[in-house]
Amino acid sequence: MKKENWYFLDTGHRNPFFNMAMDESLMDWSRETGVVILRFFNFRPRSVTIGYLQSVGKWLLNLEKKGIKWVRRPTGGRAVFHSHDFTYSLIFPEHHPLIGGTVLESYKKIAVAFKESFNLMGLNVALKRERANGKVAYCFGSASWYEFTFQSKKIIGSAQMRKKGVVLQQGTIMLDNPGNPYPNVKGMITIKEAMKRYFPLKEMKKIVYAAFENVFPVKFIPVNQEFYIKDLLDKYQSYEWNYARKEKEI
Repeated sequence: MKKENWYFLDTGHRNPFFNMAMDESLMDWSRETGVVILRFFNFRPRSVTIGYLQSVGKWLLNLEKKGIKWVRRPTGGRAVFHSHDFTYSLIFPEHHPLIGGTVLESYKKIAVAFKESFNLMGLNVALKRERANGKVAYCFGSASWYEFTFQSKKIIGSAQMRKKGVVLQQGTIMLDNPGNPYPNVKGMITIKEAMKRYFPLKEMKKIVYAAFENVFPVKFIPVNQEFYIKDLLDKYQSYEWNYARKEKEI
């Protein structure tokens, strides 16, 4: 089978506003060209991303007072802690033949690549086939559709948004406990806990990259173009975007 070209970039450690602006910019690029992009990224300083519909709770404001930066994601779901994590985004046309379809269809297709990732690590994970508990404030407090658990604890979290024919899926795997001052999340298991050893971020990136190439008939091409994101940076740093009350506070 002829391999399809997908694009790949690793933007390293950047602030939370840059990371959200970059994903929206990549959505614009996909909309214009029809390309698929896989991006790996991390956060510096340590951060929190909250779901698009999530309210700004007191717990989050307390973290902000302690120096933790935060931003509202364009994707749904609940709060994710970005410290000792592996985070990715996948951007693609909504009706892409390999990974497109309805929300649940695309989640299911993409989940195959992450099942392969855990297989390569020697972890026997279980696939969740029901909606998460909507009352928890933290993403890793409860697994949802086509996410994975290990020993009944959530090991990966993902969320989507769709806009004008393009899908953005963002997801995170916790490599180690985020530590103070973050709250403890009882339903979460880290890769360090599952593997019973320190697991480097660099190694996690290699495994996920290889898993996508194993599962899908694709060849990754490095992204070598610049993206204008200043207006989007202004958006994601704005009070109007981040503090807007989206739902009843939890």
